[in-house]
Amino acid sequence: MSNQTDNEVSNNKHNVQSSGSNLAFGVIGTSFIGTILLISPFVVMQLRSPLPYMATPRKKVIVALEEISKRKKQASYNNSSSGRSSNSTNNNTKSPSPSTKIKKLKYYDLGSGDGETVLAAASSGWKSTGIELNSTLWGLSSIRRLFSSKHIRQDSNFIWGDMWSQSIYDADAVMIFGVKPLMPMIAKKSK
Repeated sequence: MSNQTDNEVSNNKHNVQSSGSNLAFGVIGTSFIGTILLISPFVVMQLRSPLPYMATPRKKVIVALEEISKRKKQASYNNSSSGRSSNSTNNNTKSPSPSTKIKKLKYYDLGSGDGETVLAAASSGWKSTGIELNSTLWGLSSIRRLFSSKHIRQDSNFIWGDMWSQSIYDADAVMIFGVKPLMPMIAKKSK
C-alpha cells in the first residue's frame, strides 16, 4: 500500500511539473508569435514602400493647421466681400452670427503612422482622417483614438488601407511624408 501511495505522489508531482512547464512554454511561445505578428508589418512595409515610419511633432502640425485655417478664413472673407459694390457707402458689413454653423475644415494624413497628426488636427477643430497601410500602426492609432476625448473621437477617423486608393477630393489640407520618387504621384492625386 505504501508503494502505491508513493507512486501516486510521484505521479502528482510529475503532473504538476509538466503543467508548469507547459504553461511556461505556452507563455514563451505566445510572446514570440505575438512579437513576430507586431513586427512583421514593418518588415513587409519596407519591401512594399520606400517610406520609413517617422513621428511628426504635434506642435508643428498644430501651427501649420492654424495657419491654413487663418488663410482659408481670409480667402472666404475676401470671396464674400468681393461681391459687394465698390461704391457702397455702407461700411457696416455683417459677420456671421454666432449661431451660424461653420463647415469644419477637412484634414487627411496619408500614411498616418501612430495617428499623432490626425488626433492633433481633431483637437484643433478639424475633421481629420488618417490612412495607414501598416496594420500595427493602424491598430495603435485606433486605440489612441478610443482613449481620446469625445470630441476628438467624433472628429477623427482612421482607415486601414492604401493611400492611393482613397478619395481625398474634399481635403482642405493633406499631409504626407514626401520623398522625391513619390512627388509625381502625389501631384496627380491632389488634382
